[in-house]
Amino acid sequence: MITEREYQSNPLRVIVLSNSRSLYSTGRLFEEAFKRGHNVKVYPPLELSLLIARKQSELYFQRERIARPDVLIPRLGTKKPNYTLAVIRQFENMGVLTLNSSRAMSRARDKLYSQQLFVQNNIPVPATFFLDSFEDIDKAIEMVGGAPVIIKVPDGSQGMGVMIAESVRSAKSILETLLSQGTHVLVQEFIEEAGGADTRVIILDGKIIAAMRRTSLATDFRSNLHRGGNTEKTELSIEARRIALMAARTMNLKFAGVDLIDSHRGPLILEVNSSPGIEGIEKSSQLNIAREVILYLEKMHRDHLNS
Repeated sequence: MITEREYQSNPLRVIVLSNSRSLYSTGRLFEEAFKRGHNVKVYPPLELSLLIARKQSELYFQRERIARPDVLIPRLGTKKPNYTLAVIRQFENMGVLTLNSSRAMSRARDKLYSQQLFVQNNIPVPATFFLDSFEDIDKAIEMVGGAPVIIKVPDGSQGMGVMIAESVRSAKSILETLLSQGTHVLVQEFIEEAGGADTRVIILDGKIIAAMRRTSLATDFRSNLHRGGNTEKTELSIEARRIALMAARTMNLKFAGVDLIDSHRGPLILEVNSSPGIEGIEKSSQLNIAREVILYLEKMHRDHLNS
């Protein structure tokens, strides 16, 4: 039996998969793993090479083979996410325990598929119209309640790829431009009563560990911290807690950032992030989220060895 105390003398080999060591979340995860005595390294996924051969699954960084770690903390950024997912799968093929699986992260990254799964599981979402045809532009705008509307590209994150069209004319212009570039888009209902605010909920191992309210700047409707929004600690209603947990479970994510928005018909799920940033939530909640993640990885590894 491996106990928590024994990690002092038998540290884990931990890899944080991230495009930049300087990112707040990456640095904090590294810091807390190091404090716990683990051997931790950060590798940029786009600089890794994969060997796939019979009975061989290996990864290389600067021509050196990467030793198999005990656990992997994958961070899925905006740069070539499909390649990052392939790198995560390679670690999984090597038998490495991952904080979130490649399959779950791929599912959460696909905004259209996520919306379909939410509706299938009776999780409330804003009305959304998936569009890949010029002929359906008018119908899309009509079906989500008319202008203003939110327009999203399926693979955006941190508020990128999300636009608001204040009028039918501007909505048509944006949609025509995106469609002409071969980009399919999501047209989504604008929740005016939310007042430019939403709620980010951090979930770890099926439990809510923190929540914050995010408010957009007067010049930007997006409340994401990376867009300059403000954050504050908040308490969740029973219904908000219920649907946030359901959303993370539907995505099969062990560590997730669930975004909700308040509407006249109750809280609605906007999306679920498989690599949630922790800067805003740590500062607003005064909780050590990074340490909780490392403690969970220790538990995951301990349960795996003792099973």
